Amino acid sequence: MIIPIPIPVPGVKLGLGNIITIIAIAFLSLKDVLIIVFLRCIVVAALSKGITMLPFSLAGGLLSAVAMWVVYKKMSRIFSIKGISVIGAITHNTAQLAVASLIVRETVMLYYFPVLLISAVVTGLITGSIGELTVQEIKKKRDLFRYNLVLQSFKLPSKE
Repeated sequence: MIIPIPIPVPGVKLGLGNIITIIAIAFLSLKDVLIIVFLRCIVVAALSKGITMLPFSLAGGLLSAVAMWVVYKKMSRIFSIKGISVIGAITHNTAQLAVASLIVRETVMLYYFPVLLISAVVTGLITGSIGELTVQEIKKKRDLFRYNLVLQSFKLPSKE
């Protein structure tokens, strides 16, 4: 069982899984990102939330992944990874509210949107900060690895 991080507002979560999505977006194709998000939603639903929560997880996870991927690939000069994470969090919450409204066939759920919007900005900044640091470190390690490969390719064979 996954231990939740207590947040005093109902329906608000930190969204640590978003960090994995951010890392995937920085290095993988959209197809690969969506596969990762899909599998993550299935596993989390099976292990903790229950299968009834799957439509909420899939709608929020897949739509936010697409939104973040598009913004990262097309507008990364305008938006930092933190900003992209906030966009993802807002998209995620909006998609989940839309699914809830469709399921219960009531728009009264939408009154909760301002609370979720504020929480999306806060949690998006937190997970975006962690994701940004992680992506930067992975890029440094990747560049160092490539540099070492180039150096090794110019190394003269030893005379033994």
